[in-house]
Amino acid sequence: MDVKIARTAGFCWGVRRTVDQVMDVADHAGRPVVTLGPIIHNPQAVARMQEKGVRTVNAIAEVEAGTTVVVRTHGAVKSEMEAAKARGFEVVDGTCPYVKYPQAMAQRLSRQGYHVVIVGDANHAEVKGVISYAEGPCTVVRPGAPVPDLPDKKVAVIAQTTCIGADFERIVGALALRHKEVRAVNTICSDTEERQDDARQLAREVDAVVVVGGKNSANTRHLAEICRAIQPRTWHVETEEELRPEWFRGCGTVGISAGASTPDWVVEGVAQRLRKLA
Repeated sequence: MDVKIARTAGFCWGVRRTVDQVMDVADHAGRPVVTLGPIIHNPQAVARMQEKGVRTVNAIAEVEAGTTVVVRTHGAVKSEMEAAKARGFEVVDGTCPYVKYPQAMAQRLSRQGYHVVIVGDANHAEVKGVISYAEGPCTVVRPGAPVPDLPDKKVAVIAQTTCIGADFERIVGALALRHKEVRAVNTICSDTEERQDDARQLAREVDAVVVVGGKNSANTRHLAEICRAIQPRTWHVETEEELRPEWFRGCGTVGISAGASTPDWVVEGVAQRLRKLA
């Protein structure tokens, strides 16, 4: 059984940048270090940071004086950033630049009088942060959900950075038929689109697919959905311990895709386990 790894599997540059920042601060800060929320949606990477003494907090109110605060890749709500500044904490902003873009657009478009529509998961940390920057009406539409009726004539649509392009297009199209003015700003991360394209191609070429990444990672779940639509023998795992030999009976080639928050060593661990199963 051959094992084929997608070209874009593993950390994207934004996640790698933030993880490197955390490790550097942990090594040189000389003071306690916390991350505001899990730095990335991957338990294995978070565990390695904890081994270096980096704790995770959910709010600035939990942070003690003299602590360095690192903002996670997904960003933070505006009020938490303001609270950190007000208390004089040293803040290392690890927010991915691609995430800062929808934050800025939510603020700008709402100031221009648009009702801001975000295509994404309202419970996701990134989307909560984007909502906090809107200064007017803001509605989150989950992919696959009905498009709600909105009272405003001017509507602007942005997306969670890990959104699937087809979901964004569907909601923009539905709103365009209902409102006088609809402005669409594609805030989907280019790495996300490339990773999703690679996953589609991989799923067409193999007999089974393993998607590696945190179960609470939105971009990893989307990869699994994309692959499963093409190759039904698709499994989403966090580590090699979850692999089952019976999944791969009769397979000549197994493909591996991985979310943007999945460390390289976890991807390689899954690949090595698959080779042993072969």
